[in-house]
Amino acid sequence: MMLLDRFMAWLGYVPLTPRPLPRIHNGADAVARGMRYDSFYNEEDGLRDMITSLRQDYFQKMGELKPNDLDGLRALGMADRIAREIERKVQSVIETGRIRGNERHVRDVASIR
Repeated sequence: MMLLDRFMAWLGYVPLTPRPLPRIHNGADAVARGMRYDSFYNEEDGLRDMITSLRQDYFQKMGELKPNDLDGLRALGMADRIAREIERKVQSVIETGRIRGNERHVRDVASIR
């Protein structure tokens, strides 16, 4: 959303509705998608480091809570579980890309014979 749109909505001239952002369509190639995820996941300060720092922050906040603050402990535990699930999904995309790449390689080798 552009700054001008926000300003006009603040003045009441236009309703505040978010514009859909254009998405990059890279096809359904699992190998290319896995390689993209792998490069972003393993780069310095990439996705792996972001998820790890989030989980560390959650645990540090858990240590600061009082023992009888069950709602806070439950919320931070759920946040950590969600971070682990995101990491699992990313690793699943990476592994699927590797498997499809190996299958493609085996097909190429078999077609040569």
